[in-house]
Amino acid sequence: MNYRLVAVLSVLLLASMTLIPAFADGSDAVSSEDYGILITATDEPYDAINVTIENGKSKTWIIYVINNSDFNMDVSFTYTTSGDEVKVVEYPTSNLLVPENPVDHQNIMKSQITLAVDEIVGSTDQVVVDFTVTVTDINQRTPAHQQHIVFNVKVDSVFDTSGQYNKYLGIYPNTLPSPLNTPWIPFLITILFWVLISQVGCVIIAPRLAKALDKHTTDDDAAKFERIIRLLFGGIVLIMSVNQGLSILGADASIIAKAMELSVIAVIVLFLILLWKVYILVLEGILGRFEDIEESSIDLTLMPLFRMIGKIVFWVIGISLILSAFGVDLEGILVSAGIVSLGITMGAQNILSQFFSGIVILMTRPFKKGDFLKINNTVYIVKKVKLMFTEFYSWEQDQIITMPNNAVTAATIVNLTKGDEAYRLFIYFSVAFGTDLKKAEQVMLDVAEHSPVVLHDSEHAVPMVRMTDFKESGIELRLAVTIRDFNGSVTAGSALRMAVYQAFLDNDIKVPYNRLEVEMLNDCFRGERRPGDVVED
Repeated sequence: MNYRLVAVLSVLLLASMTLIPAFADGSDAVSSEDYGILITATDEPYDAINVTIENGKSKTWIIYVINNSDFNMDVSFTYTTSGDEVKVVEYPTSNLLVPENPVDHQNIMKSQITLAVDEIVGSTDQVVVDFTVTVTDINQRTPAHQQHIVFNVKVDSVFDTSGQYNKYLGIYPNTLPSPLNTPWIPFLITILFWVLISQVGCVIIAPRLAKALDKHTTDDDAAKFERIIRLLFGGIVLIMSVNQGLSILGADASIIAKAMELSVIAVIVLFLILLWKVYILVLEGILGRFEDIEESSIDLTLMPLFRMIGKIVFWVIGISLILSAFGVDLEGILVSAGIVSLGITMGAQNILSQFFSGIVILMTRPFKKGDFLKINNTVYIVKKVKLMFTEFYSWEQDQIITMPNNAVTAATIVNLTKGDEAYRLFIYFSVAFGTDLKKAEQVMLDVAEHSPVVLHDSEHAVPMVRMTDFKESGIELRLAVTIRDFNGSVTAGSALRMAVYQAFLDNDIKVPYNRLEVEMLNDCFRGERRPGDVVED
């Protein structure tokens, strides 16, 4: 055997086996024609996308990978970034695409690429984010094909201080010689400039605004309005100047961001303080005018109610504005608050009933402080009306009774002093059968005519006597008189009864009373035993 020939043939066979894949690579390898990449939201070529993103913001692109070949392919994504300012929040993962199929479109992959910029970063001219798309034929052992999608991201930050550093008002460069070329000089001059502007603005603007607001209030509120406007205007200008001063000093972005957050809160608080002061002054002026109107149910006693409503509204608005300024989604909070409110409503119906009953009482004003009310046949004196309950004095004013407002509104209330403090008092007397009723009537009227507790004027009804009923032992008469107030009804009634009784005695008019007559039917008093009497002596 020729061993040399066998060795040569073996070498040639091995060489031919290694060359087969090389020839296959040139003909069957994956190419760019086997698939397509489409990116929406841009008109630029997908291999070089230029975009500007503000700090704290993000941007999303929809990406499609389409299999145009007749083999199954695997698509995967990787990326690199040249800076930490830009984050890749979302990008496609590995996916399997079947050959081109116009029926179910399983040969198309749809996904998203989302880039975001940190909340607190400075401006950057360019951050390169390079996505590598790798496509492989999974049916054959062929080399993969790669394409690059490049995003050139420019970060536009509100915390950028490069344009204002060491400049007066952030505009004019500090060209002073050393050591005055430090940024502290433009910082201090800028603060002083804005303070001066605020003072000039307060002198010019505040009096005019105060005069305009004063038209809706009482005449002496202009000075109060002017002080409030000066506080608001000066505070806002000072906050703005400090924020600009930090940029002039070239402060770190985190410091500027924290200062801006505090500035937002401070401005919101200042505006709410101004609106609250204006609200109170205007409300006092309006209620004060109504108080001068006779028979008006609106006066300054409604101030606590409107104060409470105003506080609720202002707190809700203030908290909502602050949360919104910090990017908090209020929709979810409102939905949760609605569910919680529903639970509270179901579990606290009695408390809510008291609250709304209090509002009804304060708005409709069926009674006021000092009125005498008859509730469920008991007399009370109104002490104070509050949102949840009403306080009463007992008629003797030796006790304080607290009654829930829903119980007050549900009861039948007789206001004994509303409109006129005078009170119609009724005194009842009985006279014997056979009495001259005309004479008895005249005697009672004479007593009323000369009584000091009875009102005698043209505005009130005159004393009057009527027969009201036949009793078992006599005839009932009623004397109706008008006294000065309900509070003196007990004393006045006692004095009138004593006077009428004495007048009846003086005029020989008998006042009947129940008497018991006893008739003795047995004759035991004679000492004789009656028939059938078995009682021993």
